[in-house]
Amino acid sequence: ELEKVADTYRGLIDHTKKLLKATFELSQSHKAFGEVFSSIGVREPQPAASEAFTKFGEAHRNMERFAIKMLRTVKPMISDLNTYLNKAVPDTRLTIKKYLDVKFEYLAYCLKVKEMDDEEYSYAALQEPLYRVETGNYEYRLVLRCRQDARVRFAKMRSDVLVKIELLDQKHVQDIVFQLQRFVSAMAKYHNDCHTVMKEAVVFPIEVDLSRGTFTYDTSNQFNDGEDEEEEEEVEEAPERVNESQMGDLISTD
Repeated sequence: ELEKVADTYRGLIDHTKKLLKATFELSQSHKAFGEVFSSIGVREPQPAASEAFTKFGEAHRNMERFAIKMLRTVKPMISDLNTYLNKAVPDTRLTIKKYLDVKFEYLAYCLKVKEMDDEEYSYAALQEPLYRVETGNYEYRLVLRCRQDARVRFAKMRSDVLVKIELLDQKHVQDIVFQLQRFVSAMAKYHNDCHTVMKEAVVFPIEVDLSRGTFTYDTSNQFNDGEDEEEEEEVEEAPERVNESQMGDLISTD
């Protein structure tokens, strides 16, 4: 379950990074459009057209500003998710590992006590003396003391693990809801602001004064891609191929 949550956060972080990168690239395109239209508006002699181009360019610049604002709002989300993924989850995983080590130690002492008890029972059934029992059974009492200490550590680690898992689960539920709400709110505000500013920047069609030579093209330097020359060569080579085929027919006939 812990690995599943970590994979979810990892995928969410990767997707958010890609989305923010795409949004930033889009904002740079809006910025470039804004600069171009504003430059056209500054150079346009007709006042109405100049105002229209300037307004349209400013709208694109505003969209770039909205995108940067949205990125600054959403960027801390990645930092918070990374904190959960790279600190909270590994810390809980380390606590679980320690708990498993303590549990293994406690079970090992329990097994050792059982083995020593079975050994005493078997010797008692055979009515044979056991050396460690006759010498005070110090080893058995030492193992019992170690088992008791291991039981205390095991109970404490188990309590710590349960608390950490519960806190991690609560943080996951609360944090993921908060982060997604912040993300959705920022994206919604960004798109609404862009829609509003573009809705107010309806300036088309734009009437501009063009000089008479605007649509007069220079026909002296026409582009020649070589297809015409190839067609002429094919036309010239066609009679030669016909003559060669006829000559071949004549030769084969003889």
